[in-house]
Amino acid sequence: MAMFLYPVYTVCHAFLLIWAHYLYAESHQVGLIILIAIITAIVYDNLIISIGRWIGKGKTLLTLSQPRFLGHVILTPLSIIAAYGLCFHAGLGWANQPISILLSALVALSLIAAEILTYYKKFEPKIAVFQGTIRYTNSAYKIPPIPSIITTIIVGILGVVIWYQLNSSWLLISSIIMFFGGAIPQRLAGPLICSGVEVVLILGFCMTTMQLQSVI
Repeated sequence: MAMFLYPVYTVCHAFLLIWAHYLYAESHQVGLIILIAIITAIVYDNLIISIGRWIGKGKTLLTLSQPRFLGHVILTPLSIIAAYGLCFHAGLGWANQPISILLSALVALSLIAAEILTYYKKFEPKIAVFQGTIRYTNSAYKIPPIPSIITTIIVGILGVVIWYQLNSSWLLISSIIMFFGGAIPQRLAGPLICSGVEVVLILGFCMTTMQLQSVI
């Protein structure tokens, strides 16, 4: 199933990337630049997984996989900035305070540092075969992805704020789906569900942006 779904995920994210570019052209919102970078990394991630079985294990696939690893480690926490950008662009008073801007940046940078220190503390690339797909993973990374979990929770909290103050629930709902979908152990369902709920989360970002642009 994965060998068919990952190309679908790639196409879905490519569509969302085009949509994000359109939304940015409409508003020039700084947070959308971050979101576009995140979606671009996810498109690349899913694309490499989709074609990995044709490339085969070896140096070429490992080299192409390095941006995948870096994308997850560096860009995932920046979704906090993308969510915060929605609050800022909507003109919420607290979001326009310098201390709030500084705090959101520090939290995101701290989570990026935590991701790097934990993921790359010991790097042992290992080929992983799952339902017809071939990818490289870091076999030494055996702890729960705490920075990613914290990131999803913070995005969810900002989703609550947006729902309460701006009457848009898309980011809240999609972050809840992302949290519970990502919490399913990979030994039970592999990475397929986690990759699928990423589509939902990015859709939530785009839908929220569209709704806010229509009322701002």
